[in-house]
Amino acid sequence: MDVFATRAEFLEVNCYAVRAEGHDDAIFVDSGFDCAPGLAEIVEEENLVPRAVFLTHGHPDHILGLTNVLSRWEVPVYLGAPDRYRLDRPAETLSPQFAPMLEPLVKDWIAPEVNALLDAQTVEVSGLTITAVAAPGHTEGSTLLRVQADGEEIIFTGDVVFAGAIGRVDLPGGDASAMAESLQAFTTLPDVPIYPGHGPGSRVGHELATNPFF
Repeated sequence: MDVFATRAEFLEVNCYAVRAEGHDDAIFVDSGFDCAPGLAEIVEEENLVPRAVFLTHGHPDHILGLTNVLSRWEVPVYLGAPDRYRLDRPAETLSPQFAPMLEPLVKDWIAPEVNALLDAQTVEVSGLTITAVAAPGHTEGSTLLRVQADGEEIIFTGDVVFAGAIGRVDLPGGDASAMAESLQAFTTLPDVPIYPGHGPGSRVGHELATNPFF
């Protein structure tokens, strides 16, 4: 697989494009504000054909780029079912301290149609097999995306696990107990590369050995 990344402007969200070896078709993972120009540059340079957007969770910093992304590419969007409500009023789903920053970003927001992802659901897209793993705690619908192709696997962890850290649980919808269970489930995953929603990549095994939250 090939993984390409661009960093969105608001809260420096990592937004990814992924393709299977030998394919031009690709998927996007997360859609931060404003990621569309960066993704368009990747698409042009790599001759990609976007086929879907997968969202790791519904926080505004991971979804507000959808307006511009979907205006360029008419593709389906997938999101963990419990986070669907967050698309309706995204400015209200973070703590009040973020509200002033979000107001100018949501003035033209129209919630897009999304496909609800359920735990263990599998989606096949252009040589990629994407398996949703429910991982609540940061949000109710936070989802790990296990992506496989030709015997290779990578995992997009969103804001569940970062390199050396984990996502916060003190925002609306956060749940420390649920996060503890999600982290326990994370310990059972294979030692493969992970691509978080913020910061550098890592591996499952490296995080289990060095991340103080495990």
